This record gives sequence, structure tokens and C-alpha cells, in this order.
Amino acid sequence: MQDFNPEQNRDPQKPAGSFLKGLNPFAYVIIVLAIIFFLYQFLGGILAVAAGDLNAENPNVKITRIILSFGQFMFILAPTVFFARLETHELKRLFRLSAPKFSHVLLAILGIVMIQPFLQGYMYLQESAINSIPFLHDLLMPVKDLFDTLEKSTLKIVQAYSSIEFIVVVFVICITPAICEEALFRGFALSNLRKVSKPAIAICLSGFLFALYHFQPFNLIPLVVLGWYLGFIVYYSNSIWVGVICHFLNNFFAAYFLYAYGKEEFETPHVAGDELTDSIVAAAFSIVMFASVIFLFYRLRVHEPAGADKGGSL
Repeated sequence: MQDFNPEQNRDPQKPAGSFLKGLNPFAYVIIVLAIIFFLYQFLGGILAVAAGDLNAENPNVKITRIILSFGQFMFILAPTVFFARLETHELKRLFRLSAPKFSHVLLAILGIVMIQPFLQGYMYLQESAINSIPFLHDLLMPVKDLFDTLEKSTLKIVQAYSSIEFIVVVFVICITPAICEEALFRGFALSNLRKVSKPAIAICLSGFLFALYHFQPFNLIPLVVLGWYLGFIVYYSNSIWVGVICHFLNNFFAAYFLYAYGKEEFETPHVAGDELTDSIVAAAFSIVMFASVIFLFYRLRVHEPAGADKGGSL
């Protein structure tokens, strides 16, 4: 009699958890995001309290950095892999762990560099609008003051005063989110959303969820643009590593600017006169170059295997 081996009779395309078979992939994404948000914010907060990091305005920088890094790996990456494993045995395919083409890596890096002047220009314009338009100032300033206080606390964590400390900051602020957040949003979320929607919708929706997840309303537009771009390059290169590299670089630019030029310049980027004109020109040029990168990247895209997802074509 032939031996029975359950592994040989398991269909890798079927969900590992039977309760997921009738669950809509979009609903699954929302449920998992809610669970991970709770784990990261609540349990991470408990860790911060247990470690004695109680002062939001003057945090213990060393402890906070350790908690941030540990929390992302433990409460974002680990649950993401767990819930992905419940869904499928083909984690390499779901997370798009294939090696990228060199041309895709170069174009993706060029794109993340080119979009920086536009993102900075938008932040200058938004800040100017809030300060100069009376009803916007009166309406938004109380909320903005609250988030500015939180941002100043974050800047203390990102600020480095030596090359060794800067290396630590790079690991905590650049490497850790690049791995953990890409796995969650460009791996798990994007792959599931693609099952029920076209690529463009899945990319835009995953990018919007990425922006909302950061809970930074005054940085919402730059985060949405970044989320859309990362989703675009990951999907059309079929490699999450392209997103990891660009996510790392985006955070690295901010960390290095703060390290090189100091907190005052980072917090109050005033531009006026010729500097304002130069900023507008730089922002317009960056949009043109960024659009060119998007077009070329799409032309060189990796074509999706037939039947890979159910959402239809772009």
C-alpha cells in the first residue's frame, strides 16, 4: 500500500488556513493592518513604559531607538510573515523576493532622487499656505502644533552627533523600516489587493494605506506619492528589493541632511526671493524627470505571468 504524505497532497495555491478561503483579500489586508497597528502601537508602547521611556518631549534616545527597531521586526515583520504564511505556502512569490534587473535598480534610484525636490517644494508650499491664509492658520495650527511636538521628539531620535551614532540611526531609521514596511505594504498588502483589482488600483490603494498608516496628516501627500512610487517599482520589477533600496534611500536622505546640517535647518527650511524661484524651478524639473523615469520603467517592466492574479490587466 502506498504511503500517505500530506505534504505531497497539499496544493500550494490553496490557503494554509481554511478560514481564509471565503475571506475577501481586501478585507484580509484591512484586518491584518489593524492587528499589526495595534501590536506595534500598543505593545510597543508597553515596552517603552517598561523600559522607563515615559517622556514624549524628552525621550531616552538610546532606549527609544532600541524599542523602535525591535518593535518593527517583532510587531510588523513577524506578524506580516505569519499572516502571509496562513494564506499561502509560496512566500517567495507573495513577497516578490526575486532578484531585480540592474536597469530597474538604476531607474528606481534615479526616480527616488528626482522626486525629492518636488516633495520638499510641496512641504514649503503647504507650510506657507498654513501660515499665510488666516482661516487655515486658525483651523489647523492647534493640530499642527501637536504634531510638531511629536516631530521634534522624533528628530531627537534621528539626530546623530558622531559617525558611530549616525550608523545606529541609519539602522533604526533607514534599514529597519525599509525591510519591515516593504514586506507589509509592497509584499503582503500589494499582492492581496492585486487579487481583486487591476495593478494601478492595487498600487494606488496600497500606497494610500501606507500613507495613512504613518498617521502624519501634514505629510500625507508626500507619503502617498512615496507609497505609490514604491508600489509601482516593486510591482513592475517583480522584486521587493527595488522597493527596499528606494525606501532606504528616501529615509537616508532625511537622516543624512539632519546629521550634516543640523536640526535648525531641518525644522525651519525658509525660502524667499531667488531661493523660492529656484525651488519652484527645481520642483518642476523634478516632476518632468520623475515622469520620464516612470514612463521608461513601465516600458522595461517585467510582464506578469499569465494567471498570476485575478484582478485583470492595467
